[in-house]
Amino acid sequence: MTDRLVEILYILSEGLLAPTLILIVTFLAGNLLMLGGLLREFFDRAFGLRSWRSFLTQLRARRIAAASFYDLMLVGYPSRYQRATQRLNYASQSVLVNKSLEDLELDITRRLARLGFSTRLGPMLGLIGTLIPLGPALTGLASGDIQALSSNLVIAFTTTVFGILIGGFSYAASVVRKSWYEQDLSDLEFVATLLKSDSVSDSATVSVQDTCHAT
Repeated sequence: MTDRLVEILYILSEGLLAPTLILIVTFLAGNLLMLGGLLREFFDRAFGLRSWRSFLTQLRARRIAAASFYDLMLVGYPSRYQRATQRLNYASQSVLVNKSLEDLELDITRRLARLGFSTRLGPMLGLIGTLIPLGPALTGLASGDIQALSSNLVIAFTTTVFGILIGGFSYAASVVRKSWYEQDLSDLEFVATLLKSDSVSDSATVSVQDTCHAT
């Protein structure tokens, strides 16, 4: 009975080899696309966000109005926030402003979660692709079939290498993007706070002026 169960599990494990290899190739292709996107994002941030950094420096020193945020040419999440809130009144529509920030945070969480998934699944696929061929390899060794031994060992070592590469690339990308996006969110929250403050002050000034005119 035990031998029969072991035989069934052995057959099932051999059947998992092809799907595992397909998944490894799929994740590897996805990692290559991800690295290309990461490189493009790096250059965007290096050249396209210079005005953004300059604006933040002046804003911290209060040498510039927060409303000039909407005059900037931005990229990435600052640009998305700019488009989402351009027509909003920060004094009377603060809920929508907060929702825009929350939507950006959720999108960032989803992007990083995909990288985290790839970070964990890549090495797991590599380990599965390593262990499955070891059974036929040991069988070939026992029967003196060097060809079967070598071909299965090649599969085992190859899947190990690419599984680790997938996990390593995904982890590195997640660390880099997490540092970028956390800084973006912090900066946008700072800008939003000042825009709300300025909007409330402007509304109070207008109310005082209206009251004075009425009297």
